[in-house]
Amino acid sequence: MIGLAVDDIRILAGQRARRKLWISDAGRFTWAQFGVAVEAVRRQCEAAGVVPGEIVVTPGDSTFDALAWFFGAAASGAIVAPLRWERLGEFHAWKDFLKIGWRVWEGRIVRVREGAMSPVAERLVEELRLRQQPGLILATGGTTGIPKLVLHDLGSLLATVPVRHNPPKRMLPLMRFDHIGGLDMAWRALAGQQVLVAPPEEITPVAVAETIANHRVEILPATPSFLNLLLLAEVHRTHDLSSLRVIPYGAEPMPAGLLGRLRAALPEVEFIQRFGTSETGALPVRDEGKGLVLRGQQNGFSWKVVDGELWVQSPARALGYLSGDNGRLEMAGWFRTGDLAEDLPGGSIRVLGRREELINVGGEKVLPSEVEAVLMAHHLVADCRVGPERNAVMGQVVGADIIWRGPDNDALAVKRVLHAYAAGLLARHKLPAVVRLVPVLEATGNLKKRRHFSS
Repeated sequence: MIGLAVDDIRILAGQRARRKLWISDAGRFTWAQFGVAVEAVRRQCEAAGVVPGEIVVTPGDSTFDALAWFFGAAASGAIVAPLRWERLGEFHAWKDFLKIGWRVWEGRIVRVREGAMSPVAERLVEELRLRQQPGLILATGGTTGIPKLVLHDLGSLLATVPVRHNPPKRMLPLMRFDHIGGLDMAWRALAGQQVLVAPPEEITPVAVAETIANHRVEILPATPSFLNLLLLAEVHRTHDLSSLRVIPYGAEPMPAGLLGRLRAALPEVEFIQRFGTSETGALPVRDEGKGLVLRGQQNGFSWKVVDGELWVQSPARALGYLSGDNGRLEMAGWFRTGDLAEDLPGGSIRVLGRREELINVGGEKVLPSEVEAVLMAHHLVADCRVGPERNAVMGQVVGADIIWRGPDNDALAVKRVLHAYAAGLLARHKLPAVVRLVPVLEATGNLKKRRHFSS
């Protein structure tokens, strides 16, 4: 496998000069134009005095300019830290342990020189400098807690993305370019000669459906939560989605009931499981109808279950957390993912869910994803979110926010219906003790369910 590299952008821009790379309502850009934009950024960084190993905060939205800034700053040897506009508040918190060298403002690079390196950050950045590779900073952990900053050797991360000269297909990147899922799909599109279609400014089901129809999008990477929103809005009935051929999904569990509904609504589409972490990059996985399964060791990736937790070795493993607390990354090349997992016959591993999301019902552990999968299979449950609720006797009980499509609008009546339905599928302590009927479920900026409950 020949992996992608920062310098390959210049080479590919020459080889694919006249091919389209980016399509938007405002116009189209070719590979040649992308190459020119990346080189212009590199020269601007050089003229401004950016030194290899300095941190450059670049735009993190899903735009042509954000991609050009990403690769141009990386080509100058910088540590690239993509950040969306609505997350700029985080930028100030970074200065508690990072020295920010530069940021992009109104299309120009400006000097910042704010903050100070903590001893941990200084050690990790120095390790990257010794490798003479550009770097990447990603924030992780935002669905359930305060994000942590992960430092990557960008060269190692890109090297896991194979360069292929495929017949071009049109891909709509919904996840932003400051998230590993959004970046990974953008890198794979560039490496595979796909054409990226600009997402709408506001990511709503109708706006996305209009973009698919107008630009004949063939590949739609998305989260299960957003795919469910598409179903609830019934855009497959009101818009022409016939161009869609592949939907890679990931970033959160996919309930089997939801996947079945999606396949019924979009029978011509192939649904492909994706899985990865900000610390390891994307992992080679498959969905065999038994949930998320890791099979064998491949392409330099290894995995094992230790005390019920998934550990991963990756050729693209992060150097560490810039904000400290690197215990999960210091086990001889392994990364403790925080995902609960179990060994399957034949050497495969099934991923069960996040350890941090476990609900402790009087000592009995409950995975929210297991309960959600059962509830989502009920034909009147449009969507749900399960989490812990405080309880004076049990410590915690299972709570569920439900988008209900039935005639009842009484939460107790719906709870009785769901208990009767799930009684033979879930142990008693896993049945939701608290049910709330809600019109919508709050999502993160990257279209995943936001996990926050009373305890």
